[in-house]
Amino acid sequence: MPYIDFVAKDDYASLWYSTNALCRNVGSFDPAKPTIVMLHPLHVDSTWLFPQLNDPRLSERYNIITFDTRVTGASRSRFSGKYDLYVAAADIAHAFYHLRLPPAHIFASEVWTLVALRLAAIFPKLCLSLTLCNVPAQTELKAISDGFEELTRLWCFAGDLETFEHACGLLLSIHAAPHAHPDIADELVGYYQMNWPPFEAGRLISVAQVVLNRTPLNEDELAGIHCPVLICQAETNPAFPLIYAKKLASDLVNVPGGVTLYPVKSSTGLITIFSASIVNKVFSTFLSRLPPARSDRPAPKKSLARTMEVGLQRLAEYANDVSVVLRDPLSPLSFSRVTEEVRRSQEETYRTFEMGQRKAFSPLGPNGRPIRKFSERKDDHCLPVETDGFSYVGRILNLYATNPNNADIYRHDLIAPTTPASDLPPTEPMSAADQASARSRRYMIGRDFTALRAQVV
Repeated sequence: MPYIDFVAKDDYASLWYSTNALCRNVGSFDPAKPTIVMLHPLHVDSTWLFPQLNDPRLSERYNIITFDTRVTGASRSRFSGKYDLYVAAADIAHAFYHLRLPPAHIFASEVWTLVALRLAAIFPKLCLSLTLCNVPAQTELKAISDGFEELTRLWCFAGDLETFEHACGLLLSIHAAPHAHPDIADELVGYYQMNWPPFEAGRLISVAQVVLNRTPLNEDELAGIHCPVLICQAETNPAFPLIYAKKLASDLVNVPGGVTLYPVKSSTGLITIFSASIVNKVFSTFLSRLPPARSDRPAPKKSLARTMEVGLQRLAEYANDVSVVLRDPLSPLSFSRVTEEVRRSQEETYRTFEMGQRKAFSPLGPNGRPIRKFSERKDDHCLPVETDGFSYVGRILNLYATNPNNADIYRHDLIAPTTPASDLPPTEPMSAADQASARSRRYMIGRDFTALRAQVV
């Protein structure tokens, strides 16, 4: 896999990518075909875009390039508390410049759809169209946020294989498919074990913070998107309610011809995998109706600094903050909208999760592969994974966060099962106060205070 290095005074990142061209690089692109830029679903990397890369309706008609974000897949970066969805969009814009990519159709999934929206708002000339799969609420839903926070701690601080597999089972039931085929479940959990083990807790919390601390796009940013937009949304997935896709469609007031919203008859989060055939068909049909485009790659007429200065000027207008223009245009971190308070909190949380991670439990054998398949797990351990998606951890972690010195809470208030993933209660998106409260909780719990330990006190 090729990669691009971003080096600035305050930043270093290595962004990995791949293409559908013969040599897996952009030099082999056919200039007569349009280009598609793809961002992978949450909790996996660009290798899980194989249903799109292997579909002749897309691979034979378009040049396709897939990116790992700086906190996922093969990409690596120096941690910064400034990292947010705006920086992720700036990373893609920098990649456009360095790879001399032509304006492209953007295809993104789940939380990374919000990166695509920011890219189109700040760098409109780079985007021919947007295709967004399973758009989340602009800020995370309260019920999803609480569950995600609990799951992240259980995942990062798991002390044995059963606990870690339980966390994997919860993720499968909420974000993937409640009734996934065992072979697919084994493959996904095998990926989780090899790429997100407890000894990579610092990297996992980096992703979680991007998701949980995100801020909504304002009216001006949404009005600044002028390219055609397609939204493919699962009809019944509680993590990505259809109502928020409809709201986004109505908020994109300057999309020519209006947003095309296609509900997919599915309850899964990963519709680009589990419902790939229908998503690919709708996507290819959508692209076929757009004006033809080429993929010529001439040398850029402007320097990188000047190109990014234009983006910073546009961001300053959206943020109503003239100081944004004065930031270093050569650093993607200059596009961050993270406040100083949030930056400090994110760095403290990162240090808390990173502490001792080298000695953390490993679900891998000596050969670097999972010890066993997920389908081979036993069902008699203390945290069984139920088919209905129930979690028996409940509010234990939240109780510990609010009163860590009162052990009696955990003996007398072991909570009834949480709501199944298929029937999560409808809740409002998180407010800024909710996010601040969650951030203060997040770095109060370390490796000695997992849900499992609390349950047996």
